[in-house]
Amino acid sequence: MTPGSPRLLGGEMLAWSDLDGSRGPGPVGGPTLAALLTAVGGRTLVVGPHHPDLLDALPSTDLTILVRGLADAETLAARYADRPEVQVYCGSPERLPTSPQYDSLVALDGLGRLASVEGPELSWTDRFDLLTSMLRPTGRLLLGAENPLGLHRLPFPPPPRTDSDWTAPDEYDHTRPAGLPRLRDRLAASGLWTVGTWATFPSPRTPTALLGTELLADADLAGFLQATLSATQPTGAADSDRQVAVPPFADPARLTMLALRHGGVTESAPGWVLLTERLAAAGSTPDLSDEATDQVGGRPPAGVLMRDGRRREVRRGPAGGWRFADGTVVPSGRTVEDLALTATARRELPGLRALLTAWQAGPLADVPADQVVVTPDGAWHAVAATESVQVGSVQVGSVRVLRRLAARTADAGLAHLLPPGEPAATLAALSGREPESFADDRTQTTARGWRELLIDRDELARELAEARALAQWYERTLAERDRELTRLRQIVSLLSGTPTARAARALLAGARSARRSARTALHHLRRPT
Repeated sequence: MTPGSPRLLGGEMLAWSDLDGSRGPGPVGGPTLAALLTAVGGRTLVVGPHHPDLLDALPSTDLTILVRGLADAETLAARYADRPEVQVYCGSPERLPTSPQYDSLVALDGLGRLASVEGPELSWTDRFDLLTSMLRPTGRLLLGAENPLGLHRLPFPPPPRTDSDWTAPDEYDHTRPAGLPRLRDRLAASGLWTVGTWATFPSPRTPTALLGTELLADADLAGFLQATLSATQPTGAADSDRQVAVPPFADPARLTMLALRHGGVTESAPGWVLLTERLAAAGSTPDLSDEATDQVGGRPPAGVLMRDGRRREVRRGPAGGWRFADGTVVPSGRTVEDLALTATARRELPGLRALLTAWQAGPLADVPADQVVVTPDGAWHAVAATESVQVGSVQVGSVRVLRRLAARTADAGLAHLLPPGEPAATLAALSGREPESFADDRTQTTARGWRELLIDRDELARELAEARALAQWYERTLAERDRELTRLRQIVSLLSGTPTARAARALLAGARSARRSARTALHHLRRPT
């Protein structure tokens, strides 16, 4: 094999590429996934389509890459032509040399895109057993898995079929473990100890947040988790992985918050990443001390998220609790949005007024309510910086954050519990702001899903019914006053035609003439002769 050329195993697809994303979903990648690569090392095998930037982040110097498309293999071989320790293979996985065994195996894209049309169609179990047989004892496997019932699928219509869908979907492969618990059991049955598990948001291939199961299980971090997951949701109606161009059935952010609130966000995550280690002997447990982990890889963070254009990692603090990599404490507590919706649902108007007033009178007035965490001791923390938070493509301000909170209140079906009036103007008045600038701000909202469209339709129908009822009342009142005015005019006209009325008019005319005569006589008397 010459430098800059891949090694062909057989079964390679000559006119195919998974990296360019033109025939289906693109490769797995992103800065958040790169943070987990510190957990692997030694002789490493990477299978499936991974973004080249992700491959560059691998700490291993002895690297083997397996792809099925010849175009991808040639691209990667040219990229690593100056690194002889990197070998690029192209073809079916069953033709890959099985010895010597590998210290680490990376399959962040899962095992679905290893099959080739030029080779035998292997089941999930066949591919899994084949690859794990190449892993030496105490070796590590970093495996990604998409959730067929994830929050990235439930609210969206089925995606259009692509050229990559020539095989049966994984949901019809009965050898593939269904759900996270069964996947863990399958790994354990193969002698793989699960070291860590992370849920991926908002998509399994290009996540912007990786949250470990320990983080998600910590009830004290409810506000931080809500703020993190709310920021990961797409602002438009399309999913980048699925290329859906229509509004979803329901707002994905609201479904995510509902799953988090009821403890089901891990099971309903779009995907998972599992770090496992092969046991040295049956019945043994891996040595997770710092000395042992340094032999293969380091300890991965408990959470990774992209905020303000940079990657932030969350780890256990030396004295307990959770801290960011820079030493900042991860705030505990609840978000302003959660507190406001709870107060609205309970009709606690004084508490809602105090909360909104404190929020809008403080330095975080321009930060959305779902990004502000209030700790149990009353401290306020912004999970995202004020200048970087956006709603759609428009920079938010105190006016827009109140509109956003009003929209969330309506989406939750609680707007009718607020005092009468337009919800955004009502919230502004409760927070001590002028409500005049909130008139007719429905044009500022965007369609978040068919469910929210139906809610908006019902709200508009209610407002229209009230306007029609008011217009009908005005019409009835006007008609009644017209009838009363007509009756009075008829009475006046009738009275004007009677003899008594004529005599009264003659007497009144005589009195007016006598008054004018008296004024003339008096004028002459006062004038000197």
